Amino acid sequence: MDLITQGILGAAVGQVGFQRTLGRKALAYGALAGMMPDLDVLVRFSSDMCAEMLYHRGITHSLFFAPVVAPVMGWLCNYWYKQQYLSAWIGLWFWSLITHPLLDVFTVYGTQLLAPFSDHRFSFCAVPIVDPFYSVPLLISIIAGWFMKKHLAASQIISAITLLLTTAYLFLGIEVRDRALQHVKSKNPIIRSEAFTAMFNIFYRRIVIEEPNQYRVGFVNMLHPEPIKWHTFKKSEVSDAVLAKREVRIFYWFADDWVLPVHEGNSSVLYDMRFGATDQNLKGYWGIKINNEHVTWERFVSNLNFTSIKNLWNAAR
Repeated sequence: MDLITQGILGAAVGQVGFQRTLGRKALAYGALAGMMPDLDVLVRFSSDMCAEMLYHRGITHSLFFAPVVAPVMGWLCNYWYKQQYLSAWIGLWFWSLITHPLLDVFTVYGTQLLAPFSDHRFSFCAVPIVDPFYSVPLLISIIAGWFMKKHLAASQIISAITLLLTTAYLFLGIEVRDRALQHVKSKNPIIRSEAFTAMFNIFYRRIVIEEPNQYRVGFVNMLHPEPIKWHTFKKSEVSDAVLAKREVRIFYWFADDWVLPVHEGNSSVLYDMRFGATDQNLKGYWGIKINNEHVTWERFVSNLNFTSIKNLWNAAR
């Protein structure tokens, strides 16, 4: 999920499990550890256009990252503060680090949980990358606990209950995804279908159906599901020479093959079909463009302004 939410989750872990031993600094270090795996976004400054696709949510989001890093960071913190709470420090770093990829795997983007031994991108399509219904309750519980200094046990109980409820919300997202797919009925041959999250909550879903020669895209609010209005996009042929390009192969892997190829003028554009809004960017928020031998990374979100975000929020309610 977004960086702020990951910091909030890490702080909540620190508050629930380690504030009694380490004091209030457990919240600060929990937040720091919770955000730490997203340092891999710095690869976007690489000259390689595929760097972010390859390495974001890669090794730092692996299940093997926390067991290696937590003992080192825990020892450093224990040494810095000259304390005798080494196990608590290691525990704080471990749980704050490991919950980061475990939360990310519930989103659409995909997370390489088994890196570097496997590049498979795991995704439950349960929650959007930005979801205030998950983040805000956790933030409120942390703020409340911060001001309940004389009632530490009560603040920990509040945060623990909030963590349980927000975790249940994640699994509810999986259930909503399954129900959204059951809501889809098609008489045409289907290669596959998915109920991707849109924005802001788990109930508003972007339904994508891949058929032999086209994609169909529609939206449904599972709080009050109605017949879906479909938008159809024909697939263009992609030559073997294009498919053989390194950037194209990486893009297909990154998008889990949810790729719409379209010929636009003298160029070919490959859209990532997992992301998109209701009234704009129906083909996707980003993709790659191939013009002769030149390959570029393209973003199609210029018209995602305040008004369109407001409209999307209203549709998602």
